[in-house]
Amino acid sequence: MRVNLKHLRLVALMLMTAFTLTAAAADETINNQVSRQKEIDNGGSGRYKAIVVSEKTLPNFTVYRPRNIKYAARREGPLPILIWCNGACSGSSTSYERLLNHLASHGYVVVGIGAFEMTDSERDDGGSDEKMVVEAYNWLVKQEKLTTSDYFHAINVKNVALAGHSCGGAQAIANCSKSWVKTLLIMNAGMGGMSMGGASPNTLNSLHCPLIYMTGGTGDVAYENAKTDYGKVKKPVAWADLSDAGHNPGYWEQYGGRFGTIAIKWMDWQLKGYKQNARIFLKPDLTGFDSHWTVKTRNFTAADKDYDAPFKDVETETDTVFDRAALDSTFVFGADVSSTTQITRQSKKFYNRAGQQKALMAALKEQGANSVRLRVLVSPSNSDFNATYAKNLGNQAKTQGLSIMLDMHYCDWWGDNVKPKAWKNYNTEKLLGTVKSHTTTVVKSLNGTGHLRWVQIGNEVDSGLLWEDGRETATFVSIINTAYEAVKAVNPELQTVLHVAECENTKWLTDYFDTLQVAGAQWDAIGLSMHVKGSTLKPEALTAKVCENVKVLRERYGKPVFIVETGYYNDRQIEGNQWLCDLLMQLMDAGAAGLYYWEPEITDDYDMGAWNPLTRKPSLSMDAFLGVKHYEPGTAVRGLSMTVGGGQTEYYTPGGMRIAHPQRGLNIVRQRQDGNVRTYKIFR
Repeated sequence: MRVNLKHLRLVALMLMTAFTLTAAAADETINNQVSRQKEIDNGGSGRYKAIVVSEKTLPNFTVYRPRNIKYAARREGPLPILIWCNGACSGSSTSYERLLNHLASHGYVVVGIGAFEMTDSERDDGGSDEKMVVEAYNWLVKQEKLTTSDYFHAINVKNVALAGHSCGGAQAIANCSKSWVKTLLIMNAGMGGMSMGGASPNTLNSLHCPLIYMTGGTGDVAYENAKTDYGKVKKPVAWADLSDAGHNPGYWEQYGGRFGTIAIKWMDWQLKGYKQNARIFLKPDLTGFDSHWTVKTRNFTAADKDYDAPFKDVETETDTVFDRAALDSTFVFGADVSSTTQITRQSKKFYNRAGQQKALMAALKEQGANSVRLRVLVSPSNSDFNATYAKNLGNQAKTQGLSIMLDMHYCDWWGDNVKPKAWKNYNTEKLLGTVKSHTTTVVKSLNGTGHLRWVQIGNEVDSGLLWEDGRETATFVSIINTAYEAVKAVNPELQTVLHVAECENTKWLTDYFDTLQVAGAQWDAIGLSMHVKGSTLKPEALTAKVCENVKVLRERYGKPVFIVETGYYNDRQIEGNQWLCDLLMQLMDAGAAGLYYWEPEITDDYDMGAWNPLTRKPSLSMDAFLGVKHYEPGTAVRGLSMTVGGGQTEYYTPGGMRIAHPQRGLNIVRQRQDGNVRTYKIFR
């Protein structure tokens, strides 16, 4: 394709401006809508490193949020919200910050009543009232609509939990009638026969959603009140009691202590729809929890209690939609398996479809995988995801004959793109020198397996990397080229990949890569993320748009294009299999180089994997890597055709099986009329 260089230079100048974000007070805050911020517990226990911030337009509250909200929302969809009310109806959430920070790190935006404090008792406590819950909510509604806000389209203001401790629990109950409230977490609190925090026993008559009471045993002064409420509530209700905890169960402990572990499971079930979490409360299955926990429930439906239904073995009809063996050398069927060691460390096992225990990579190979993707961080808080961790997984890939794509993040925690702490004060010259040495060391290590093929330079670098320096285009290009040269110095045959999160906006994609091309950036392949949850498009429409963009990028830049991150709802096995089959076929048709399923092995606190949490076998979704498409019995009808207007129209799957009507996804249409045959493709 011929490109107008004058236009490219104009685009480059525009994108240079777009890449630049002015940091407030030399990196003291994440952006200019925040006046103060801090990090606690190394960002929390979840996959999204959290920070605690004071928002300039919300001075009487503290916000706990993923540092990179857009990154979290791309994977989770618009993030659920928790509004927190403090014990003693206090005007400070600092005593609960370790709990609230923990919840935020799992993909939530948490607003705590009370102004931000860098340290406890930094200011006088002016108290609070239940009306502040609505004040916080109204602010969130405005932020979700404000195009310049970090929260723009990144939060779900119709998916809100209210929670509170002691008197704060009563303040949460006082707001239980609000239509936007989807669940309540009432901690060491209950109304019983008393009134406080703007609520009375009759307030619970306005409840319209599930709630959970969490108490600390008979030594908790709220125990009897919670017990009374539990017996009266007419909506689905759970009561989780930690018998040895008392009224203050350790909110100040790391990650909010033992209450934090069960609170996140409830929230993920109620707000994110993680159906497997229902087992914890409704069975109850408290495996892995402190032995002092007991859980009771009332008023849940039979459908709620059938929590294992999505993961039970089902009978299906199948069709082979492509010849997998013929594609082994021309298409990458990959999986990002970076969390494997974390999972096996928990004594969890993997099995193949036949029920034989296997190492994960062996089971994946049986499912048609021919490559793995492995992330590397610079200085993670523990040894997980460092170069040694990745090398061990690389050796496992070598054993199975799987190729490797190395995902170099150049940060201390994935999804951040901020400079590692050890590099924070480096000037540009020292930063580039460190990029070179770090890249060389890691690539040499993985290249030693003999199976390394691709090296990603950064992860989702839509706004550059190594922030703040690398937000500016010229510095970003210098980083790219420094890493590129380091990779080639180790092994000239290795291919470098530039990975962006954007996969739908064609103009953005071409402007972005045009800018880098004009600025002299060097790279060999393009990687795109494709997260169903984070898109406003329906899955089928997303597939069509992404494949259109794959073709545009491949033809415009003459480089291979991969989908390096994708996945589908794990509790929809047949639907997921059909979606992935259709995606793979359309990617092949568009000339894509391959696809990596993101972390199919994860079954806890994540619902987009592709492994069955009950059987520990691959989900039916993974059969797509074998070219096997599943149908519910009776829905795949073979050998039929229909007559239209004196001619005959036949419908086929891409694998050549005749079907009665066009199915969802790609179809082959063959029309016969007056001795002529016309064959074409349609997408439904």
